[in-house]
Amino acid sequence: MVVVLVSLASTMATHGLTQAEQQFEQGLEYHLGLAGKKIDIDMALRYYLQALKADPGFYEAQVNAGKAYFARKDYRRAKVHFSGAIKSARSRGDISRVDEAKISSDLGGCYYKEGNLKEAEKWFRGAVGLDPSLVEAHYNLINLMMSDGREQEARQHMAVAAVAAPSDRYGIFQGRLTTQESYADWNPLWFKIAAGAALAAVVLFFIQRALRGGGAA
Repeated sequence: MVVVLVSLASTMATHGLTQAEQQFEQGLEYHLGLAGKKIDIDMALRYYLQALKADPGFYEAQVNAGKAYFARKDYRRAKVHFSGAIKSARSRGDISRVDEAKISSDLGGCYYKEGNLKEAEKWFRGAVGLDPSLVEAHYNLINLMMSDGREQEARQHMAVAAVAAPSDRYGIFQGRLTTQESYADWNPLWFKIAAGAALAAVVLFFIQRALRGGGAA
């Protein structure tokens, strides 16, 4: 997951930074290692949370706080902030559908990490609907389908993604699908029948052996 780069330069030029914006800028510096600071996710998160305390509807702080929690593998808290960012985006007129799509994909990523594939898929599909050109959302959706054993659906969506959001990243899935197809070719019906017969013979052998042992006793 890539940290969203947010600039408040235009705000600073017009009226200076608010308290929340100052806290956010401090957090961003620690998050990205700017202004001579070392990258420190915990310190960045502390400043983001202070910014949100001053301004709960601060979209940029919600986004980056969510990313910080995601980096710490605290997906429950990450979901809270990504959800807050989406709510804030929908109440503001300057947040594009493209930006909302990225956060929707991030929120889906949290559910995926928690093993909730149904909810994750809902957010991945929502992200694709908001921005069909978002490679990350297509990639996440294909990966989910592959992990859920839905290879045919994954193949179909790869075809859609190749047109709407071309990327070399999908190549990893093509390789996995090719490997599975090769295995299917190598494992024909006659082999399955032979393997089943062999297993049945082994089971029968042990049953007969047990029965002979019982008679001797």
